[in-house]
Amino acid sequence: MSADGGYAMALIAVAYWGPAAGLAVYLMWDVANRLIVKEYRVFTPGALANLASYGWSVMVGAGILRLTDVTALQPRALASLFTAGVVMALVQFAVSRLFYGTLYQGYRPGPLVRDELSSMLPGILIDVALGTATAVLIEPLGIGAFAVLAPVVLTPTVVLPAVARNRSVSRLDLPAATGLYAAALADVLRLPRRRRRVLAEAAQFLHTRSCGGRVRTDDVYEVMLAAMYAGERFDGTGGPAGLRGGMIPLECRVLAVADAWARLTAGPTQQLSHTEALLALELAAGTELDPVVVAAAGEVVHTELPWATEDAFQPMLHRLPLPRVVRREGLPHALAGSGHA
Repeated sequence: MSADGGYAMALIAVAYWGPAAGLAVYLMWDVANRLIVKEYRVFTPGALANLASYGWSVMVGAGILRLTDVTALQPRALASLFTAGVVMALVQFAVSRLFYGTLYQGYRPGPLVRDELSSMLPGILIDVALGTATAVLIEPLGIGAFAVLAPVVLTPTVVLPAVARNRSVSRLDLPAATGLYAAALADVLRLPRRRRRVLAEAAQFLHTRSCGGRVRTDDVYEVMLAAMYAGERFDGTGGPAGLRGGMIPLECRVLAVADAWARLTAGPTQQLSHTEALLALELAAGTELDPVVVAAAGEVVHTELPWATEDAFQPMLHRLPLPRVVRREGLPHALAGSGHA
């Protein structure tokens, strides 16, 4: 089950009505995936593993709440509720992924914990925190308390797919596509706001030799510098100065990858898919382009590709006004989903 409100609802059900209610919530998500969405077949070994994980999860959660004597869901119960929710999620992962994945599918436990659990954890914590807050607010607010869960339920399932639908990079010209990719790369690379602003103006200047009168006076020099040296090659064989590797300003290296990416996918170009474009970028990594920035391009694509509706979609996560841990980790996991076929 993905971090789309399922962990929160299961925690609330266990807290108010016991483990049977929590199991029913878990099963609702799983059955919907198999019978309605038809993401997985109905009867599989993975389905049995999921069922076992749900059962153990709700029993452990209910046990923690009993041990901590959570009888009235008031603010003093926040710590117990949150602990129970996190442990429920971890037990579910342990049974359905560690035991099933290692004993039946042949995975090694180390990579499952290091890669899969670590990517899930931000979404789990957000989901459980919202479920904890909702459970405590039900008594004073009634059904209105569930408004707390609206962002985590509606954003992955309704808002983001609607925003992403039918937005292809092929609709953009080279300056716009270069600016879009530069912004997405800057987000992955955690560049500060001013450097992102310089990149946005440099992407325009690179292709049009004009900033359209929008650039700030104190940014003019850096904008022109970034555009001027975007033609440098990472191996030092480019121009105009023959700079090499880390001697090339980071904005220039980011702009070089964004420009190369746009020239493969934007409107008046070959209009390749992102998967095809990434192959070309990776072939140029270490010679023409900075491998670290190319890897950031791969992260942009692989994070958003599972729920995109276009082969050459316009990256959008960097545009969302959300904390980075939610934008880059929690939401992508919720959108991509998890589970067993």
